[in-house]
Amino acid sequence: MAEWLTTWTLWHWLVLGFVLLIAEVVAPGVFLLWWGLAALFTALVQFLFPTFSLVGLAIFYAVLACILSVGWWKYQHNKDRQNQRETSLNQRDHAMLGKQGTVRDMAVNGIGRGAFGDTTWRIQGEHLAVNDLIKVVRVEGITLIVEKVTE
Repeated sequence: MAEWLTTWTLWHWLVLGFVLLIAEVVAPGVFLLWWGLAALFTALVQFLFPTFSLVGLAIFYAVLACILSVGWWKYQHNKDRQNQRETSLNQRDHAMLGKQGTVRDMAVNGIGRGAFGDTTWRIQGEHLAVNDLIKVVRVEGITLIVEKVTE
């Protein structure tokens, strides 16, 4: 490849990379970041190996951009799923874990109603009687699994 063509395309890869990185800052979405980094890395490859053809560099760029984008998406997707399991945001029942209340009503099958603050919940537990102090240990659907608090 001619010297001027190598220099010309090297500058174009650098400009493309920086334009994409700036666009990521202006319109964040973490998608352009990986394309911009792929363009900068392609410029580095062209600098180190100036005999690469323009078509070869374009294919290298496309493959690297796809690998970086998909790799980040998989990483972030797994992280989001893990965080979703750990958070209790907008899950009022899970926010009840560890809360204490009192038994309002209890049937012989171990299912009843418990008062927690100004609201009542369906509860399930063993050896409970009305007015027992209870603590939420688990949530199953709409039922709070509770145990008697021993003082």
